[in-house]
Parts: sequence; structure tokens; C-alpha cells
Amino acid sequence: MSCKIKIKKKNSIAIMKISGELVAREVNILSKKFESLGKGKCNTVVVDLSETNYIDSHGLGVFVYAWKMFEQKNKELIFLNPQGFIRDMFMGTNLNQILRVVDNLEEL
Repeated sequence: MSCKIKIKKKNSIAIMKISGELVAREVNILSKKFESLGKGKCNTVVVDLSETNYIDSHGLGVFVYAWKMFEQKNKELIFLNPQGFIRDMFMGTNLNQILRVVDNLEEL
């Protein structure tokens, strides 16, 4: 299963919903979307992982790349509702220590 990426913008927040599996063949598309959002007017990008069922190391690498890029532009990158395996990956790699992870939009 490939991944689908949809972006909705509201005021200064963009919500990027990733559905399916985020693997190596998808990272170039995702990187370009992050770069475009980094150049845009949105101050906050929320990555909705509620329908993402798998991420490989390439996908995690893009998340770290995007986090660093956004940090340098004084923008915020937030990960929303990662499920099971992905939440475990964030914790196992200690990415949950540097990336902001929330369970619902009300935590913003």
C-alpha cells in the first residue's frame, strides 16, 4: 500500500494527513511538501498520523529533516495521534524527546 498525503490550510496552520505506508519511494514527495510548507505563510504544520500504519527509517529521516528546517524558520512541527508501531518507533528512537507529539488537536 502506498501513502496518500493531503494538506488542508486554516489561518496559520497546515494539517498534513498521511494515510497508508510511508516508505523510501514516498520520501521525495513528502520532502517537497514540507519544503513548500516551510516557504509558505503557515507558522505551524500538524502531521496527522492517525491513518499511517507504517513508517520506515527513510520516513523518520524526513520527519527529522522537516523538524530541523522548521525550527530554523521559527515554525512549529507537530505530530498528531501516531498509532501503535509508529508511536513505539518514536519512543524507541527517543524522537518523542525532540518532536512534539500530541494525541488530539485540543492539545495545541
